[in-house]
Amino acid sequence: MDDNEKLIQSVQKKYHDMLDQDVDPYEWGYAWRSELNKGGFRAVDFLMREVVDTGKCVGCAACITICPTDVFDYKDEKPTDTRKDACVFCELCVDVCPVLRPPDKDLLKLLGFKEPVIDEGFGPYNYAVIARSKDKECLERGQDGGVTSKLLIHALENGSINGAVIGDVLPENPQVGIHKLATTAEEILACSGSRYTYSPNTVALREAMENDIKPLAVVGVPCQVDGVRQQQYSSIRLDIAKWYQKNVPLVIGLFCSESFTHEHIALIAEHLKVEPKDIVNVNVKGKVIITLRDGREEIMALKDFHPYARPACLYCLDYAADNSDIGVGGIGLDGWTFVAVRTEKGHEFFQAAVDDDLFEIMPVDSVPKAKSLLIRLSNMKRNKPLPALMPTMQERIEMGNTDVKNFYKDYQPPGKGDNSE
Repeated sequence: MDDNEKLIQSVQKKYHDMLDQDVDPYEWGYAWRSELNKGGFRAVDFLMREVVDTGKCVGCAACITICPTDVFDYKDEKPTDTRKDACVFCELCVDVCPVLRPPDKDLLKLLGFKEPVIDEGFGPYNYAVIARSKDKECLERGQDGGVTSKLLIHALENGSINGAVIGDVLPENPQVGIHKLATTAEEILACSGSRYTYSPNTVALREAMENDIKPLAVVGVPCQVDGVRQQQYSSIRLDIAKWYQKNVPLVIGLFCSESFTHEHIALIAEHLKVEPKDIVNVNVKGKVIITLRDGREEIMALKDFHPYARPACLYCLDYAADNSDIGVGGIGLDGWTFVAVRTEKGHEFFQAAVDDDLFEIMPVDSVPKAKSLLIRLSNMKRNKPLPALMPTMQERIEMGNTDVKNFYKDYQPPGKGDNSE
């Protein structure tokens, strides 16, 4: 056994001892951080064994885009250690992984949440509204109000950003997501709308850094938001982490309960007797609403899609992108967006668009069901142990339960006691 392997096993032992002994989760990072001043170790091996090989990887790509020596490729929604011999023992890949540990305690202060901070069950925020774009094209091409697209275009046009990390689709299958670095309003509009397969948006951060495109807005689902925040505010403050901190002023989080595997597109196509490329849009509103290229709108039962939930979503505890600057989602609304403004930066970007009269706005209380649904869905995802304490994917399979929504249905977090009434 070489010295590096001994170090990896030593870190693994320290880490698991912490998990087994109920050490404060905010201390878990010291399992590897304590090695940094000693010269570090090849952390990529630790990451692969603890996160990827166990099936716990959420695919956020933070390890890929933080790596200074291009160790990783991204394949099948997870990192592969293609060039692990290039590792320079910086340990950043494990420090930014949202599966291995929660964010550091000072994150809320560092993010600059706008005062007064309210938390009613869907993450800290300052105010919320229901809005939709007044731009007809954004409204038609966007999802549930077109707010995100209009915000990005406005920020691009007024010079607040020079690029946006968003999701695009494969030309041959418009429901299969791919990452996109958009630098024009036309590119943002072309990527408008939601997909319910996983779109690895944040992989595009690597392209942005390589081409020094800054400042940037990032749009992502909660696991991607957490990965970005870990990159920006990792306790291991190397130059590459500082680049993300300095040059990503806006993070927009998309509400997300789970995404689906690509197989669900085949299910829709087979059921409706169409080609996958003819499925123009999929929307979930307690049911699955499918828009086809010929203009037809078809409805399918959401329960039919539960077997196609993406397994990685089992390890996500965040519905409302709690650590974003602005959280957005349709949340039962038709043609409108629920907008939760969380941070000073989020307020700055949103208010600039409001001042330019870009949105129709309603108070949240005008559609009370949206907020109550947001709280309920957020609580369903929060009611789980941290991912490091969850069973591996193989263990779940052996238990016969890989149900994203119901695996922890009766779970009681430590210290909460009996909540029955």
